[in-house]
Amino acid sequence: MKSSLIYLIVFITVLSSCSRYENFAGYQETSEEPLLTYTLASSNSHNNLETELFEMINNYRVGIGLNELQFESTAYYYASLHTTYMISKGKTSHDNFNMRASNIAKRTNAVFVAENVARKYDTIEEAFYAWLLSAGHRENIEGNYDFSAINIQQNNKGDLYFTQLFFR
Repeated sequence: MKSSLIYLIVFITVLSSCSRYENFAGYQETSEEPLLTYTLASSNSHNNLETELFEMINNYRVGIGLNELQFESTAYYYASLHTTYMISKGKTSHDNFNMRASNIAKRTNAVFVAENVARKYDTIEEAFYAWLLSAGHRENIEGNYDFSAINIQQNNKGDLYFTQLFFR
């Protein structure tokens, strides 16, 4: 029990440092709507930038001897909701991460969930390398996970917002 509490404290500390701009605001969870089914290659909602960044992260993981992450539609659904939320607030955040993680766990039997967020990088390469330079983000990318999804959206000014969820 004591070690679980320590892991939880470390995990929350890592999450609090996982964004280019650390701004936090309130968040209201959306209703428990039925999930849409997404696939990595065929979804109209899934864009080329997301696919390229997902492949970039998998190539990095394989290059350091880790397994490839499998795209997972539940994670994509919650990443999409959170990216939309961040755009509405004009800032990155991990607001209500515990609720997202809990919902993913309920729907997938996940035992551990992590999240990377970013905004205002001009390219996916910039976001990827910034994540690698951040200890918390890199820990998530290199973590013991099997499933992931990335959502990238653009606000009305052309700024890119990123949410990646990982779980095992």
